[in-house]
Amino acid sequence: MARALLVSIITILMLLCGSIQARLVYVATAPDLVSAMRTAVAGDTILIAAGTYSGDMQQSGDPGNQPNGKGYFWIGSDGTAQHPIVVVSATEDNPPVLQGSSIESGYVVHVTGDYVILKNLVLRDADKGVVFDNASHGIIEDCAVYNSGAELIHVRDGSSHVTISRNHVYGAGNGGRGSIGEGIYIGTDQARWGADDMPQSTWGEKAISEGYGGYDWRVHHTRLLCNLIGGGISAECIDIKEGTQYTLVEGNMLVGDSIALKPGAESYDDSFIDQKGVRGTFTGNTFCACGNDIDKYISEVTRAKYDHVSDSLTADDHSSPWCDDSYSDSNSCSAADNAVVTDVIDPRPGCAEVFGFDWAALDATRLAQARCARRYERPGAGVLPGRRECFSLSGRTVPRTGPLPTGIVTIKNSHASGLRRHLIFQ
Repeated sequence: MARALLVSIITILMLLCGSIQARLVYVATAPDLVSAMRTAVAGDTILIAAGTYSGDMQQSGDPGNQPNGKGYFWIGSDGTAQHPIVVVSATEDNPPVLQGSSIESGYVVHVTGDYVILKNLVLRDADKGVVFDNASHGIIEDCAVYNSGAELIHVRDGSSHVTISRNHVYGAGNGGRGSIGEGIYIGTDQARWGADDMPQSTWGEKAISEGYGGYDWRVHHTRLLCNLIGGGISAECIDIKEGTQYTLVEGNMLVGDSIALKPGAESYDDSFIDQKGVRGTFTGNTFCACGNDIDKYISEVTRAKYDHVSDSLTADDHSSPWCDDSYSDSNSCSAADNAVVTDVIDPRPGCAEVFGFDWAALDATRLAQARCARRYERPGAGVLPGRRECFSLSGRTVPRTGPLPTGIVTIKNSHASGLRRHLIFQ
């Protein structure tokens, strides 16, 4: 009798409709990882073996969007809601390390495609850790992101519905650039606003003068959930820019031990969170100065003084120590909804996954694939009429000529509880 084994959000094999070839791609070298991410298509799950992987901006394929604005690893293809592109550790307890070569240039991972998920990875050693540009419905979850010259995670250039969940983000603003060492950065400073579908009167000064066109400021519905942000953050733990809307910041632990204390930091680096956007919600967060003399928790900062920034796109001014819950900017961020503590409390263990992944089921899948390949590979032979195919870990088709023994038969999709994948075994 057939038995069903639930695997949360793992896209494997060929969809029955035939319109998408979903692949399970296993990589164990840096060149293979760069290639797999560069050539990924909807439905791919890229499994990365334990180890350290040094990326290459010249080989990543990233066209970039400004000087040095390239990823050491890059995903530019779109997944879909049903078939996202997933980049994940091959083992739950030993995540791979993806790294750049300098904290003065590049991004460890640059995502410019929709429905891309980064799961259970360590990302380090670049100017920026992870950047989502014009990339909607992405997720970064259960990752460690650290050691950057500037910010660690940035969502910008028209990205929407990006979720940042259960990550540890720490060690930003190194190399003497403390003023730009944010933990998580949402949107774009008004000076670099620029969108091709908007008149130049809405663009910022630097976007016009620096010649690369700037970034779309319409970054909406970003969710920051249950992250441990800090220590070692030199600017704000979270900086949310003018032009953004509907940002949700919930259940995070913010550590302010290094705010404004690293070389290059400025006096305006004086709060855990800057909210310059509108319609944001801040609830269930905890704040620890952890020895630092800082007592501004959520500062609202207006940018309405700039001609191209309308009042409807920026917060009211209210800097001390919590935002004022005014109705004009529709921000909700009162002290009553958050807490100040004296010790770091990691929120991640108590939070549910947004993007579930079952490594035990993955092991079963790999065993089934290996057995299928061992018993049914026929070099030079085609697939007999009426027979299904087995797939190897590399995603290549393995011809076979007999009934499938304890392997994958079909894939079904279910959305009752979010993104899910069911693998049906027999």
